[in-house]
Amino acid sequence: MQERGLRGKGVTICDAADRQDRGCWTAPVAAFRARLLEHIDQEAAKLPAGVTWLASSDIIESVFGQYKSFTARGPLKEVGRLALLIPACLSALTDPVIREAMASVRSIDVEQWIQTHLGPSMLARRRRALRPNTKTA
Repeated sequence: MQERGLRGKGVTICDAADRQDRGCWTAPVAAFRARLLEHIDQEAAKLPAGVTWLASSDIIESVFGQYKSFTARGPLKEVGRLALLIPACLSALTDPVIREAMASVRSIDVEQWIQTHLGPSMLARRRRALRPNTKTA
């Protein structure tokens, strides 16, 4: 799959000869392999005819590598609000695209999304935990 991709019609990832159980697989491995290939065929059938899609973790590894490189400059190593940068690694950031993003997304909406989905940052949690208790009796 990594070299040939995933295609909608025809043999998807293995040649017919590769699909035959040559007797070198144990029964559990052969059953797992058959289920896996059947699932891949079902997913590949959903693709448009004549189109090949990449089927590799290389892309996502590259994106997270870019994210890690960017966040390495910071003191805290967490997947937090900077995770919102990930889509920026996947497209060309032209002036019109940036202008449209800035005009269509309100800061308050981003802050609400962060609070709902990410919660307080590691630094905020650390400060709250280490804050002296100033309650009086």
